[in-house]
Amino acid sequence: MAETKTFREFLDAYGRPDGQYPVVDLDTADQQRHTVIVSYAGGTKKALVQFMGLAAGTDNEHLCLDVHAFVDDLEARSSVFGMENGARYAGFDQTTPGRSHGQPAVRLVAVLIGAQSDTASLGDTTAQD
Repeated sequence: MAETKTFREFLDAYGRPDGQYPVVDLDTADQQRHTVIVSYAGGTKKALVQFMGLAAGTDNEHLCLDVHAFVDDLEARSSVFGMENGARYAGFDQTTPGRSHGQPAVRLVAVLIGAQSDTASLGDTTAQD
């Protein structure tokens, strides 16, 4: 397994030289969605990213980031993949309803950040992230 970095070590290695970042700070009393719009290529590609803290104070507490994609002002699909130790892990299988850049894609991508565990096998449903 690759070395695990602290938040500060990660920013020092890969972050902006000026160290300045916008921060969306959610607290447990505020369960509303906070929305950020990211625009690229003259506005032809956009992502609406919604940040939510869910299940506050429970064992299932997690930060959720919903990503909604738009291309030429129309709702679009996004493809995703994960990376760990230099290996790429597919986000969706071939039954996914659409494609983006030739990869299986959907209209909403949700990133869940919470309880962490290693998975013993692909069929093991007891390890939840």
